[in-house]
Formats: sequence, C-alpha cells, structure tokens
Amino acid sequence: MFVLKPWHRAIWIAGFAGVGMSCLALFAWHDPAISFLSPDKRAEWIVFPGAVDAYAHWSASLDATFRREFTLTDRPTTAPLNVRAMRRAEVRINSTPVRFPPNSNWKETASIDVAEQLHAGTNAIEARAFNHNGPPALWLTLITDRLSIRTEKSWEVSFAGSSWRQAVPAPAAKAPGPGNPVAGGEGTFDAAKKIWPFWIVLFAIASVVSFIGSLSFRKFTARRLEQTLLLVVAGLWLLLFWNNARLLPFHAGFDWREHLKYISYIQQHRALPLPNEGWEMYQPPLYYLIAAACLSAFKLSTADPGSILVLRLIGAFTGIAQFILVFLSLRLLVPIRAAFVGLLLAAFLPMHLYLAHYATNEMLAAALATATLYLCLRLLKSDARSTSQFAWLGLALGAAMLAKATNILLLPVAIAAIVGKLAHTRTPIAISARNLGLLLAICFAVCGWHYTRIWLKFGTPLLGNWDVVSGFTWWQDPGYHTPADYLRFGRSLVHPLFSGFAGFADGIYSTLWGDGLCGGASSLTHAWNQQPMLAGYFWALIPTALILTGALVASIRSIRRPSAELFLLLGFCALLVLGMIFMTLKVPSYAQAKAFYGLSALTALCFFGALGWETQKRKPVQFILGILILVWAANSFASYWIIPSAAQHLYAAKAFATENQIDRADAEALKALEADPSNAAARDFHALGLSELGQNEEAIKEAERATELNPSGSNAHLDLAVCVRRTDQERAIAEARRAIELGPENSSAYQFLMNCLFESHRYSEAAELGRDWLAVTPYDAAAHSSLGSALAENGDLVAAAQHLGYVMMLRPEVEQAHAQLRQLLLSLARQPDGLQQMREVAANAPDSPRMLDELAWLLGTYPDSASRDGTEAVRLAERACDLTQRRIPALLDTLAAAYAETGDFPRAISVAEEALNRARSSGDNDAVRLSENILASLRDNLPYRQEPE
Repeated sequence: MFVLKPWHRAIWIAGFAGVGMSCLALFAWHDPAISFLSPDKRAEWIVFPGAVDAYAHWSASLDATFRREFTLTDRPTTAPLNVRAMRRAEVRINSTPVRFPPNSNWKETASIDVAEQLHAGTNAIEARAFNHNGPPALWLTLITDRLSIRTEKSWEVSFAGSSWRQAVPAPAAKAPGPGNPVAGGEGTFDAAKKIWPFWIVLFAIASVVSFIGSLSFRKFTARRLEQTLLLVVAGLWLLLFWNNARLLPFHAGFDWREHLKYISYIQQHRALPLPNEGWEMYQPPLYYLIAAACLSAFKLSTADPGSILVLRLIGAFTGIAQFILVFLSLRLLVPIRAAFVGLLLAAFLPMHLYLAHYATNEMLAAALATATLYLCLRLLKSDARSTSQFAWLGLALGAAMLAKATNILLLPVAIAAIVGKLAHTRTPIAISARNLGLLLAICFAVCGWHYTRIWLKFGTPLLGNWDVVSGFTWWQDPGYHTPADYLRFGRSLVHPLFSGFAGFADGIYSTLWGDGLCGGASSLTHAWNQQPMLAGYFWALIPTALILTGALVASIRSIRRPSAELFLLLGFCALLVLGMIFMTLKVPSYAQAKAFYGLSALTALCFFGALGWETQKRKPVQFILGILILVWAANSFASYWIIPSAAQHLYAAKAFATENQIDRADAEALKALEADPSNAAARDFHALGLSELGQNEEAIKEAERATELNPSGSNAHLDLAVCVRRTDQERAIAEARRAIELGPENSSAYQFLMNCLFESHRYSEAAELGRDWLAVTPYDAAAHSSLGSALAENGDLVAAAQHLGYVMMLRPEVEQAHAQLRQLLLSLARQPDGLQQMREVAANAPDSPRMLDELAWLLGTYPDSASRDGTEAVRLAERACDLTQRRIPALLDTLAAAYAETGDFPRAISVAEEALNRARSSGDNDAVRLSENILASLRDNLPYRQEPE
C-alpha cells in the first residue's frame, strides 16, 4: 500500500469495503439462520402489529394467521402462487390446503399453480406462518388473469389466537404505544426548553475556562498542563462516584444479575463456569476473576451491600485508566491542544460515564483494548523497536482478549499494522519474525487456554448465549431486520430513550450520547438527571460532527499518505462496525445495537474528534468549538451526577420493590412525594405500598389523588383499580377498563381486569378481553392460560385446547396445563362428534410437541374406533418428532402407534425399536416399558390400544 499511487489505494480500500459489505449482504439475503427479510417489489413482507416488547422471550414456535378475501368474475386458467414465510407457512385457499414442493430454505420462494382451487365469486386465501425465534412474517403473491393479490396492509392477521388486526409492513419502524412500559417520557425538545438557562451558565463558565486555558499555554509547560488536567478530570470522576454511591445503593445495569452470578460462581466453586451454566458465562473470565478476588479480599459476597461499592470502584478506576491511556495515545498523534479536546471526549463521553456505574466486563475490556492500542502506537512510532515492546504488547493484547471476545478484532489489525511498518522500515525478516512470534506466543499464553477450553468442549472457540449449543434459545423484538433498519435515523434526536426500536443508527446514537436503554431495566425509570441527559442529545451533534469530520479526514490522509497508525485506528473501527452490524443480523434484537459494544475503539473515536477540531485552522473557530465541547462535557457530567429528586427516589423505590423490599420502597416513594407533591407516579407507588401493607383507605385516597393529578395516565387508573378491588369490585373493573382505554398496550391492566372478570364469573367478557390481551402480549403464557380457561367455561373446548397448547409451549415446566389439556381432549373424544372436534383441534394446534403428541396418541390408540384417525395421528406425531429432532422416546412411541393404526407395521416396528434404544440409552425405565409393550403388540401385527386414565 505504501508504494501504490493514491487512486490505486482508493480503489483497494473501496474494494475491501465493498467485499465486506457484500459478504454481509449475501449472508443476510441467503442464510436461513438469519432473520433478515429481503425486499421484493412484487409484494411486501407483512407482520402482526404487536406492541413493542422490551423483554426477551425464550424460543417458541408461535404462529400468525394472515387472511384475505377477493372476488373473481370467472375461474382463471392459471394462477401462480408465490410464498415466502419466516420460517414456515401452511396455506389454504377456500379452506383447501395448498401442497407446496419441499423447500429447505424459507428465504427461497415456493411456487405452485392454484387455479384449480379458485372459483368464480368470493375466494379466501389464508396463510398460517410459524416462527420459533421471532414474529411470523409473510410474503405472498397470487397472479390471475384479471387480478393480482399481494401481501400488504389490507390483509387481516391474528397472532396466536388473538383478536384480528390489520397487518403492517415489516420494514415499518416500531414505536411503543400508550401504556407500554417504555412509552412516553420527555423528549429532547421539551427538555431543552426547561434547561436552557442552565446551558447559559455552563456557556459562561466554559468561556472563562477556555480563556484561562489559552493563557495557561503561554505560561506553563505542556507536561505540567497535562498532569494538571489529568488530575482534575480524574478527581471529577472520583467525586462523581462518591456522590452517586450514596444515592444509588443497589446494583444496576445491563444483565447485572447475570454478571453477579458469574462472579458468585467463581467465589463459591473456585473454578470457572462453562458457557451453558449461565446467561453471561460465555464471556471470557478476566473481569470476573478480578471482581471475585477483590470481593474475597474484603470478605464480601455479591449479596452483600458492600459489593456494590467495590464493583463500582473497579469500573471507576478502569474508566480513569482508560481516558488517561486515550490521552497518552493522542499525544503520539496530534498536537497538545487537539489532544485536550480528545481527552474531554474520552472522559465525559456519556456511555463511558454511565457504564462505569454498572457491574459489567465492558469497562475492563475497553481499558485493556485502549492499553493495547497505546502500546501498539508507541511501537509503530518508535525508531528502535525493542523486544520488550513486543512482549508488553502481546501481554496487553492477550489480556484484552481474555476480558471480551470482541477484542479478538484487534489481533489481525495490530499484526497487519506492525508487519506493514516493519516492511516499510525494511527490518530484517528474521528479527521481525522473532518479535512477532514472541508477541503471538505471549498473547496465546495469556488467553489461548480459555478459547481452547471452550473449543474442546463445544466445538467452537467463540460461543455466545445466542448460539443454540449454549442451551439458551431466546429472541427479542423486533426479531428480524430489513434494509430500512440500517438506513433510517432521527428518532434518537427527538425521543432518544429506547429509540433503538427505530433502527441501528438510532440505537447506536442513543446509547453513545446517553443511557438510551436506561441501564437495561426495560423501563423509562433511571437515576440520572433526565433533562440534561435528554437535552444533551442535541449538544452531542457537535462532537458527532467533529468525529465524522475527523474520520473523513483520516480516511483521505490514509489514501494520500498512508501510515501504519492510521491503518490501525481506521481498520479497528471498520472491523468493529462490521462486527456490530453482523451481530445485529445474527441476533436481531433492538438491544443489540448498543454503542458501548464498541467502547474498545474509544481511542479512535477521540482521535477522530481531535482531528476534526484540528482541521478547523482558524483560531476563533477552534476557540468557539472548544467552548462548545466544554459545555457539552459539563452537561454530560451533570447528567450523571445524581441529585435527590422525585424521579431519583421513584427509581430507587422501583428497584427496592423488585427486590421485594416493600418498606424501603415505600420510604423512597414518600421521599419522592416530599420532593414533588404533584408527582402522580410517586403517589401511585405510595398507594400501592399502602395497599400492600393493608392500609386500604389511605391507599385509595392516595390513588384517587394520583388520578386527579394525572387523569390521562393509564397506570394511575390501574393503581386505583388495585386499591379499590377489595371493597368495590365493579369500580375496580371500571377503572381497569379506563386504564386499558388510555393505555392499549398496558398488559398489566389486561391481566388485572381478566382476574376481576373471572371473580365475577363474566366468562364471555373475559374471552373477548383475552383475545385483545393477546394482541398486546402474544408471548405471555398467563394470557393464553386465562383465555383458555374462559373459553372452556364458555364451552368452546376446541379453542381452549389451542391456548393450552400455547401455554405448554411457552411454559413447558407447567404440568397443570398438560393435565388440563389431556382431560379436555378426553372429554372431546367421548362426545358423539368427538373425532370431528379433535380434527379441528389438530388443524389449529400450535407447534407444541407435547400437545401434538397428546393429540396423536389419542387419535392413534383410543379404544373407540369412532374417535381414531390414523392418518391424522401420523401427521401430528411426525411433526412432534421433527420439532424435537427425534430425541424423545415417548414421541417416537406415539409415532410408532400411529403408523400401526394406518397398517404400516414394518415402519411402526422400526420406529418403536428406535424409541426403545433411545429410552435405554437415557436410562428412562418408564419409557423402556412403554416401548417394549408397544413393540410386543406391533410384532403380533396388532395396533396398540390404551384405555385412557
């Protein structure tokens, strides 16, 4: 690259970038394991308009039914039907199933001519789509001589038996609606209107500081200025943590419980866990070893209150080390004034400040990556490179990779930069090979044992909790991505909190310049000062512009006059961006687009910001930009300096309530009321606390006062309903209905009202409400259970069975649902038209292996021939076995009995023997006896029969 002409370098760089993006595109477009909906102009991908859900879900193959009616003047001669569904679809035209050719990749279009199934007049097409790790989606076209049907928003859809809704295009950005836990809250414009006087004060202070700073450059040496500024900034960090330790006396942060479990495991077992033993235990262990050692040194466990301070101090000191290392790196690359701008970016970057308060490995991993970059830059800048430099770099790189797997991306970039520098300076090959070998050997010695251990156990050195082999099968909204998710941007400038639902760029911006995902709490409540944090997203446009300008300038310089240093920083950033996009494709969750996953690139980020400032050659412009950066930094610092307020006390109250510390929660609610008597949310919480403590009259008064203060608040009416329920059931029902009217996505209001309707024996209303509840939370097992009970009470056993099947799928550990389903199916089998009703149950059954097995067993083995259907039993049993990869002996026994009912004894015997072998290998004696009994019957050419209990 050093010997190429600039336009040659530009072509090479563009080519590499194009190859990288093309690989991602091919991966997204064609890999069936990736939930990416590729566009096709012939039709739109459509989905159910479900409420935004901030929580993760365990994988369960729920289904959505899409339907559309259309009229034909006569029967067409040809009618090609093209279908794609995420991830499987069953299509019916005029109630007749459409039989598609086998298709192993759901992203490929399945086509068939269905002219024979159409007729003159009104026709109906229905597609039932299934997806195990996200919402089902459908793409369909039907072309006739005179009419073209395609999927778009005119279709109706029902999700898992919910009420019918109009479908929505899958690329449309999702936004939380009224009543949703992550909906509402103040926007940036509203916050800016309230906080502008504070900004004027900050601007005045920043102007004075900048003026004094410019004079200091003339009077003091650069070294003295550096030391003074670093001490001041480090002191501010320690002061921040001292203040916040008093007002945030509990653990917080993204997956903090799982991080603590990792630390606790090491303390208790004196060993390292495997990735399948906990949600965060796939992470490399360095942070958790250090945290466990520090806690043990103070004789603390993760359950002790003192552990909070110890873990936060680890975050604070690693954060301080990080911005010092960033500054030292910048001093190697830019003039001192620009380096000071970069230091401000590093020290007061919001994601750096809030993340340091959480129990997480991100801070240590980023600090070690920054140390690696600093040592690498020093090595590249050195005229005489010593062996010790390579050794120290190998140690830092190995430690960084032992702290977080993302830092593996540093390895190829650092090695390539060093090789390029050595080649450019014509270092002897033998010396270069020796030094690089030493670097790699030390790096592998530090971290290689961890990745080798995982590789030997699981067959891959890199394993995450999103991989099936880890045992954690889950997904999170939106559950898929489209090209629009990577192209749109803007919501984070208006409503930044949880704006990651709008797309990748909004997710990155909202978590880079503020705690846009509110510490992983799936709620808008947080301890930070809301107004400066929200309004700070406007101020962040200034450092954003500097960073983008600097990145552009660095890219142009790398083309015109390439250097190993620019290659190192630009290359690492490029790999991190590609890696983050790749992970959002692999794990299509709104929470996957978090900027702090790239905190390791803080050096590069601050270098770009400093370079962007430096390119403004005019001194007055630099002076003004410096003032604006100081205002931004002060506003950022103020955002995370916790001040006792109603919002902060309310946040603490909710945190204590989550830990079932009702007394402390109510005490915090009272403090919130003292701070702001007009705070309706605080009164709501206090009312619930009083109700929990049995003080009903006081609770009702507080709840009524809350509704007066916030008459349009859904939660205010729900809390009032909770308080009056014991004394006035009808009023509670009315208030709950009002809560749903004001907050259609308030799932808690639906659940409360459902319970009230059951207590009042109003089952028809409960059934209607249950379908609307499912439209909000289709993955809620409680909603399916309640709706199933209501339907059963109304005598609709077929629909009730369907929802019991969903409960069994969503909560397989709940044996009560299985027992209820068995009794319900038996009662159907005993009815005169039982077979027909059981066929209806089978036609609408979800992909629940246990439900499919129960149905197949009855249809294949029931003593009364009037309630048996061998063909249907085989279909259901085969589906159950496919869903479980033929691992469960009992399901194979059912399949064997179903084959026997159809007269296919050779196949039945083969499957029964397979079941027996699996039962013996698993040591399941009950399964062994059942398989032996079935085999004995089948070898006598007798179908197996069993009298139901």
